[in-house]
Amino acid sequence: MELEPLNLNTMTNLGASYFSVKRYDESIAQLSKVLEIDPNYATAHQFLSFVYEAQGKYDLWLDESEKAATLAKDADLLAVFKVARLEYARAGYRAATKRIAEVYEEQSKRVYIDPVNIAIAYATLDDKDKAFFWLEKGYAEKSDLIRVLKTAPAFDSLRSDPRYSDLLRRMNLPQLASALGIGST
Repeated sequence: MELEPLNLNTMTNLGASYFSVKRYDESIAQLSKVLEIDPNYATAHQFLSFVYEAQGKYDLWLDESEKAATLAKDADLLAVFKVARLEYARAGYRAATKRIAEVYEEQSKRVYIDPVNIAIAYATLDDKDKAFFWLEKGYAEKSDLIRVLKTAPAFDSLRSDPRYSDLLRRMNLPQLASALGIGST
């Protein structure tokens, strides 16, 4: 940030870092700065959607998710959130999240969907068995998103499960965390 204070990627990463440690107001403020500079920066909208979801601001979550998908020109992701919006209006957040998981699973039969995205939906629903099934798949496939396992608030419900500790161990995250002095979970 000191070297390139207007680098949108760096600014967004700071907002994402605030999100990962549950400093949601700071995350929103940081991501809003990004969007003041470039209102079409899809990644900032994506992280803003995560923050709003974590805060329970589901209308804003869906708005930002749709903006991110539209700006990224990701028709499959846009379809996911269009269906989620309809389900949310009909039956609420849990039903929308369940529908997201189902649509991701359907899409994964024809295009690559990162298994961790599906795991996030199931973890949010507290369906631990399905969440771990998709996390194991992500681990086996060397998913790029598996890196968020330790910090994503969606996985809070899994942290007390022995399968969570085992997966972190296999990813060598406990040793890294211990070496950095930040704990082992």
